[in-house]
Amino acid sequence: MEVNITDREDFTVIKFNKNKLLGTEAVEFQDSVLNTLDKGVNSIVIDLSTIEYVTSWAIGMLVHAYTTATNRKASFSIIGVTQKVKEILSKVKLDTIFPMRDKI
Repeated sequence: MEVNITDREDFTVIKFNKNKLLGTEAVEFQDSVLNTLDKGVNSIVIDLSTIEYVTSWAIGMLVHAYTTATNRKASFSIIGVTQKVKEILSKVKLDTIFPMRDKI
């Protein structure tokens, strides 16, 4: 399993168990987001602390998850973004869209 889900009191953390996001994990990730929202969770935190590289497909996967969560009135944020990934997200201006913080 490439995605680890941890339920906390007020939010759910979805973390990837790898160092590269290629987009091949899109189905599992989107299922995780949908299942989390279907349980009534109103806040999703994506932990990218292990990720060193993302492809354009993976960026699309994150945008889709963000859109899905916000359309369902849930908050969506990203934590643990490495410097390399921050640079990539900044180049495509997603650093201004995704709420990002260092840790929970």
